[in-house]
Amino acid sequence: MRKILIVGDFSNSDSPSDVNSFLAQHFHTQLCTSSAKIIKSMLKLYSPDLVLMDIDDFEADQADIYEAISEYNKDLPVITFGRELKKQMFISYYYSGQCKHIPQPSREIIIREICKEFSMNADAILNAVIETDKRHIIVVDDNPVLLRNMRNMLQDKYRVTLATSAAQCMKAMGTDKPDLIILDYEMPVVDGKQTLEMIRAEEDYKDVPVIFLTGIADKEHVDAVLDLKPAGYFVKPPMQTKIINAIENIFLKQSNS
Repeated sequence: MRKILIVGDFSNSDSPSDVNSFLAQHFHTQLCTSSAKIIKSMLKLYSPDLVLMDIDDFEADQADIYEAISEYNKDLPVITFGRELKKQMFISYYYSGQCKHIPQPSREIIIREICKEFSMNADAILNAVIETDKRHIIVVDDNPVLLRNMRNMLQDKYRVTLATSAAQCMKAMGTDKPDLIILDYEMPVVDGKQTLEMIRAEEDYKDVPVIFLTGIADKEHVDAVLDLKPAGYFVKPPMQTKIINAIENIFLKQSNS
């Protein structure tokens, strides 16, 4: 796996540590502060295949960072990102071609530029990053037909895990924490109410929103479901647009809270 040294100021919210979060899935990455002295040491210790630098907070006296990289290896590719004005402060270091600049970086542009340097397939990595970024939903129901239909409804927007019982649900949660659970209320053996109690008893999962699916639409039954204070409920079979709207509203409330 290729090694990337990520250089920058880690005090900002849009810091190199955020860049590292999606690059670390596909490359060996190492974070490094924007100090020429530390960078010299890290270059020798880490021997990166590429240096990625956030130069938005660089000042003119930090030209020694470029010098340190050039002295270490004139052929080591360097990709910088940040305002064009910052690049102009160090423009002479771009003439040789060792340094390339991204003025308006995005995940896709950064990954494509890195993959270009490494002669790698950027689309495969981008697809994997997008999939990982999807919210994770566990759908729990003892009916395999309904499970398949739910997966077909949701899989374009979310990562979907199917479970046919409370035990499978708890196991799936331990493997990959969900962002939301869609739970059948009338399951045999361990029903939806008991499953919800199990979920809420776990400290790590007690705040995961749960939407109930119920096959009974009478008022008394619906009231019993609502008494459990789920994030929502739907009578089977749910309509795709309505359940996706409900899910998105739940996620929107979470992000605003």
